Amino acid sequence: MTDSERMASIESDFEKLKRNREKIPLQKLQTTYAKSYYTLSETLTRGADWYADQYLTLLVDNWPRHEKDTGGNEWMDRKVAAIIEEENQPGGLRDRWRKALIADLDWPQFVQLVYERYARCEREAFDPYWQRHNKWVGEPGKRWIFNDIIQRFWLPPGKDDHWPNGAWIDSKYNVYNTNWPPAIGDDKE
Repeated sequence: MTDSERMASIESDFEKLKRNREKIPLQKLQTTYAKSYYTLSETLTRGADWYADQYLTLLVDNWPRHEKDTGGNEWMDRKVAAIIEEENQPGGLRDRWRKALIADLDWPQFVQLVYERYARCEREAFDPYWQRHNKWVGEPGKRWIFNDIIQRFWLPPGKDDHWPNGAWIDSKYNVYNTNWPPAIGDDKE
């Protein structure tokens, strides 16, 4: 089964559960139709977890990394694993997105909770790693923030109308992206 087929199956299972819950009282689903109800709920739970894990893996695997920063890369991987482990504990985001999908039938809330785990990994693992690779370079009075992972300079907010929030650029002002602005403070020189 391809990823898109699996995703379609999850959405189909969700719609089926939603229809069943709208038409049949929950108590009857849990007694008279218990076997099929719980099988569908379990299948949907596995699908929800697969979706969340695929979402996180896809984004984390695309974070830029410095190939020579072995220690930093290992630290970041351990930090992400620790966050995943913590959010898999009772009461964590995994339980919350399962509840949103199965008990509350709230697809948008499910997607938001899946995103929150990624956002936490980005905030607590990637951002500290990224920030330590930003540094001031150039002559005093003409200095730029440079990121040694992507080999780009930071164009500060307000310097270009096309990029009002700033952007990572090369020496010819070609934009790389607008994600992950630097947070290293003012130039000390």
